[in-house]
Amino acid sequence: MRARFCFLGVLLLLGCDDESQPGSNVVDAAVDMVMPITDMEVQGLFDVQVMPEPDPDAAPDMALPVDAATVMDMQIQADVGPPPDVGALDGDPCDPRLNARACDPGFFCVHVPQQRPNVGRCQPGDSCRPGIPDDCPPDRPYCHLKGGSTVCTAPGQLIIGDDCVDDLGIPQPCAEGLVCNNSICQVPCIPGEENECPNGGRCADISARIGVAGGLCGPRHCNWFTGDLCDAGEKCSYAIRSDGVLVGTCTNLDGPGNPDGSMCLNQEGGGDNCGQGLVCIGPPGRERFCRTLCDTGQYEAPCPGTMACEERLATTAGPVRSYGLCVTNQ
Repeated sequence: MRARFCFLGVLLLLGCDDESQPGSNVVDAAVDMVMPITDMEVQGLFDVQVMPEPDPDAAPDMALPVDAATVMDMQIQADVGPPPDVGALDGDPCDPRLNARACDPGFFCVHVPQQRPNVGRCQPGDSCRPGIPDDCPPDRPYCHLKGGSTVCTAPGQLIIGDDCVDDLGIPQPCAEGLVCNNSICQVPCIPGEENECPNGGRCADISARIGVAGGLCGPRHCNWFTGDLCDAGEKCSYAIRSDGVLVGTCTNLDGPGNPDGSMCLNQEGGGDNCGQGLVCIGPPGRERFCRTLCDTGQYEAPCPGTMACEERLATTAGPVRSYGLCVTNQ
C-alpha cells in the first residue's frame, strides 16, 4: 500500500514522500520546527501544562504544535559515583562550570573542595582516544571523556541515555563502547571515517577541544551550530521528530538573521529568523527571543565568555538531553 507523509492542520506543508518510489525515505525536511517552550533564564519555571495525547495514526515525522509542549523542570538527577583521585590540585586555576573549555585541551577542571563553585584546578589527562581499542593499559582499559581531556580508567555500568554526571558535577565512566558527554552516555565516533552513529547521525569532531582525535555522534543531516551542508541563504535549524529523534533541517534565512537576545519570529515554510546557531524560543503566547544553542559538554559549540551551557530545552517528546542554551553563570 502506498504511504505518503505530509503535514496536516496547523503544521506547514514542507514536503511529502512517496514510499512507492524506489529508494525514497521520509526526509528530514518534512519535520515541524518544534521549539522549546520557555526561556527559563528570563521567565523562570512555569506550572506543568496538560498536553494532548499524540495521534497514534499520525505519520512518523508529524510533530505536535510547539504550544502543546510541556514545561519541564530540567533539574537532572545525577548518578553518584566514587570520589575521584584528583591528585594534588596544583594545576592552573579554572572554572569547573565551563566543562570542556575550562582548561587547555588535554586537561580537565576539578573543583577545589570547600571553595566557591567557580574555583577549580586543571589536571592532565592520559591522551587516550575514545572508541579506539588498546589505547589504554589492561588494568585501565576504558578511555573516559572527562572535561577537555581523556583518561584511562575502568569501564562503568551506565548504558546509552543514562545520566553520567554525579552530584559533584563530575562525569562518570559509561559501559564499554560509550562515553559521557557531560550529560548522558553517548556513542563516540572517529572523525573522517565511516561510523555507525544511532539514527544515521553525523560525527561531531571534538578533537580540537580534547587534544586527541575524537568525536561524538550527533543529530543527522546539517549542523545546527555552523550551518554545514546547507546552501547559501539557508540556515540549519534545530528540529525534532515526533518520535524524539533530533535532526538538523535546512530552512531559508534572509541575511545573517537576528542576534542573540533579540526578538524573533517563526517563518512561513519552517525555521525562524534568528542567525545560525541560534533558536527562537519563548513561552506559549508570549514574545520569543533568539538564544544561542550549545552542547552540554561544550565540546562542539562552546558558549561565549563565562556563560554555561544548561539543558533548558523541552519539546512534546520530553526534555532534550546533551544540548541546551548558553546562560549566564550565577
